[in-house]
Amino acid sequence: MDSSSSSSSSTRHYNYDVFPSFSGQDVRRTFLSHFLEALKSKGIKTFIDNGIIRSESINSELIRAIRESRIAVVILSKNYASSSWCLNELQLIMECTVSLGQTVMTVFYDVEPSDVRKQTGDFGKAFKETCYRKTEEEKKKWSEALSQVAVIAGEHSVSWAGEAEMISKIVIDVSNELPSTDFDQLVGVEAHLEKMRSVICLDSDEVKIVGIWGPDGIGKSTIVRALYNNISSNFQLKFYRERGPTNSMGLLSEVLSGMLDHRDMKILDLQDAQYRLTRQRVLLVLDDVASQHLQVLQNLFRSLLFGSKVIVVNKDIETFTHNGIEQIYKVPYPSSEEALQIFSYSAFGQSSPPRGYFKHAVEVSKLIAPFPLGLKVLGSALRGKSEEEWTTAPAKLRAYLGDKDIEKTIRFAVDGLSEKHKNLYFSLTSASNRGKNLKDSIYLLAKGDDWDVEKEIQTLADMALIYISSEGEIMMHDLVHLMCIRLRWWSI
Repeated sequence: MDSSSSSSSSTRHYNYDVFPSFSGQDVRRTFLSHFLEALKSKGIKTFIDNGIIRSESINSELIRAIRESRIAVVILSKNYASSSWCLNELQLIMECTVSLGQTVMTVFYDVEPSDVRKQTGDFGKAFKETCYRKTEEEKKKWSEALSQVAVIAGEHSVSWAGEAEMISKIVIDVSNELPSTDFDQLVGVEAHLEKMRSVICLDSDEVKIVGIWGPDGIGKSTIVRALYNNISSNFQLKFYRERGPTNSMGLLSEVLSGMLDHRDMKILDLQDAQYRLTRQRVLLVLDDVASQHLQVLQNLFRSLLFGSKVIVVNKDIETFTHNGIEQIYKVPYPSSEEALQIFSYSAFGQSSPPRGYFKHAVEVSKLIAPFPLGLKVLGSALRGKSEEEWTTAPAKLRAYLGDKDIEKTIRFAVDGLSEKHKNLYFSLTSASNRGKNLKDSIYLLAKGDDWDVEKEIQTLADMALIYISSEGEIMMHDLVHLMCIRLRWWSI
């Protein structure tokens, strides 16, 4: 699939990898649902328009989402031009290809590209009806946008025997368009993935239940997320259970629904759902689930077949021994060279410090143990700082006597925040906001304020003080949360 893009996009900030533009009545329950699931399985962050009421003009949320997406996938179908909403979306997308360097990909779903380009046939009739009583300027801009998007070579549904193969090809094309820098910045991850593929015997029909073990901040979740994205296409059913509160009575149900819901299978009873899993090759990742909660999954584990794999992530070695998990991958500390790379990516956006900062970077990064989390937080805290600030950083870090290395870096980062950012940070880490949906938090925190809460939340995420889960929830590493509680107590 060809695409339209510009090199200027590499310097921009993105909240989404993909923005899909489509006519809901044509594709929402068919092509689109399968396409979105395929993107999700590859870890590609896609804007979902759930809950947005469509009208004549697109709202500010849609405008922001389009502008903050790396790729726009335009799904052109017979009723696409019957919606002024879709046409306004497309007009903005085509403007973004010029002004922001956005990449555009096309899917011609039961419609001829020539009909889109010339606005002829049934597509043209729908377009003319939408243009009724519109201004000449509106009609001209819509027509130009359609003509422009129609010449971007894409996938044509009539050229494929089935949708599954077409969707697979589109997802591969999307993945290839996404920059490799995010993956490259996971320093040493390829070596971890190679070892983990061997540990789980990926190509074997043997059922494997393995553990990933290491201290807080060593990068366990980062490694297993990269592994999941890398191998999930090899499994018929898969589920990544992220860190979060666990209810032992509900964990089995959560795991079963997580695996089966995307297959449009509703759970009638747990026994029936568990039986369905035994007929498929399954990949299950459980990140930070307590030992006692794993007990309720033992029967499920024993029933898996066909080369299914279960990966359990935990910092407590006893979690594995108490649950009979004997094969464990211990995450090693990064080497000094890798530690400097991790730090440099966060501080400078490149694999090594620029000339003039190398000495400072080496000195600062050696003041803490080589935990990836600490290196990322520290590097982010120093990003964009002057040479003078880099010179004084070692003394400030040494001043936090008694703190463990990661806690020291978190204190350093938080102390450097503005008062507004500190207040936002403490608000997000309160019991009422931790784990809350990002959109809900933005709505609540933005009340009565004149600043861009979403942008400032992203600033905290860029500093690794918080992160946004694949389900759109605001999350926080346990060490960061613990340090936040201490800092709030000290400030009282």
